Amino acid sequence: MKFPRTILASGIALAAVAALSACGSGTTTTTTTATTAPAAGGEYGKSGKGGAIMKTAVGRTIKMGAMNGSGQNGTATIVTKGTGIMVTVTVSNEPKGASEPAHIHAGTCAKLNPAPWKPLSNVVNGVSTTTVPGVTTAQLTGKTKYAINVHKSAAQITVYVSCGGI
Repeated sequence: MKFPRTILASGIALAAVAALSACGSGTTTTTTTATTAPAAGGEYGKSGKGGAIMKTAVGRTIKMGAMNGSGQNGTATIVTKGTGIMVTVTVSNEPKGASEPAHIHAGTCAKLNPAPWKPLSNVVNGVSTTTVPGVTTAQLTGKTKYAINVHKSAAQITVYVSCGGI
């Protein structure tokens, strides 16, 4: 018996969700779709290509691309929390003992407004988690473009080490 592809695909997806739910691991299953991709080699140089964005049922995951030869790739996750958002930035290859300022800036990785729009907690040991009150995911994905940017240090604030377009 032949099944139309959409019915077969729907059945497989439902079976996968049921199987994952039954294991009781506490993991939230979401569907993700990449809408953009990083520049060749995963490095975001001066061309500043935006990061890959994955929309999920619970928020957004943004690919953070290394800048200025830092090798600091990673992700940023934005989820609604109360009347604001929670932003978690995770990067690899952060220098040991570093404390790197992070912000949401208006603009794109290629053309960033250097004045931070919203401050985030510094990235320490590769991670920053910040609750930003009064901001919505809809606001971040509206007409104005925004990017999450990680800076080398407070002393070298103009040196960007990682960026992801929201």
